[in-house]
Amino acid sequence: MTVLSLERCASGLGPTLTRLAAALAGLGFLAFALGLLLGRSAVALAALDASWLFFAGLSAGSVALAAAVRTASGRWADSVLPVADAGAGFFVPALALLLILVLGARALFPGAAAVATGLRLLLPSAILFALGRRLVTRARRPGDEGGTRSAAVVYLLVYVVSLSLWTFDLVMKPWGPPPATVLPAYFFLGAFLSGLAWVGLVAAVRGTSGPDLRHDIGKLLFAFIVVWSYLLWALFLPIWYGNVPEESAALLLRWQGAYRPVTLLVLVAVFAWPFWLLFSERMKRRRSTLAVGAGAVLLGLWAERFLLVLPSLSLPGGAGSLLVGAGVTLGVAGLFLLSVGARFSAPASGAWTTGQPGV
Repeated sequence: MTVLSLERCASGLGPTLTRLAAALAGLGFLAFALGLLLGRSAVALAALDASWLFFAGLSAGSVALAAAVRTASGRWADSVLPVADAGAGFFVPALALLLILVLGARALFPGAAAVATGLRLLLPSAILFALGRRLVTRARRPGDEGGTRSAAVVYLLVYVVSLSLWTFDLVMKPWGPPPATVLPAYFFLGAFLSGLAWVGLVAAVRGTSGPDLRHDIGKLLFAFIVVWSYLLWALFLPIWYGNVPEESAALLLRWQGAYRPVTLLVLVAVFAWPFWLLFSERMKRRRSTLAVGAGAVLLGLWAERFLLVLPSLSLPGGAGSLLVGAGVTLGVAGLFLLSVGARFSAPASGAWTTGQPGV
């Protein structure tokens, strides 16, 4: 079964990237085990928490994009819907990783009610993932557009509720009181943006979209970058204006020390750079421009998930912690690529870079 999955993944990702993803997944497993053995369990779980939030959110967000397109009967995106649907391939591994997070909740969040946290995370997530896989399966049946549209609407509603609960238990809990009530909307919008950026990146690199479709994806990506930035501003402005120490502490943690350049990277990668890059119509139509812009958004949102989680935790430092955290992070990335790549249809020449270059 493993060999068959790797063969399917290689047909979509190519053998080199598949081998790299498999090596990263193995590295992540080893790093997590070493973290537990060497007394770095909190570091391993924190890295798993942030990585899970990004990749599980990306997978759920890409299926949410497909659900939104089908709800609106958007025929313009037919050629990239398989890329969005492929996000459902990570749902089963994501649920398994979430179970590990729930079992380690006490080590990561001291004083957490493990049973309540587990039910609040696992049950909605299992329902969301089941609905997502059902939607993808139903969408493949010809002549069932009404049923597919209904399944898409249900998935979108559960998506908002489930990712809000993820935010409450895996992000807001270590922030402490008072809660930042805009964070759930900021998080699930960011997950949707990451799914959109992933679809844009894959479509551009694989050459599965023409200039008109790239222009449409670029416009949508540009619009959601602006919405994401607005929600970030809505999070920052009242805290800055009120200047209440209990409220500003969480933001100040992310603007000090080693986290400050990461915060600047997020602002540039998710907003400033792609905003400029995707502003003109001509730039949106180019494969290279769309790929670079979407890749920057993904990189920035990946770093932003770590900013949401790590600064509020008391974690041991040192090279050992850095190596464990980096290994776990890369491992989740490898597992994501293997899971999603197995659902990609093979390009014409068996490589990602097929298609005519954009101009």
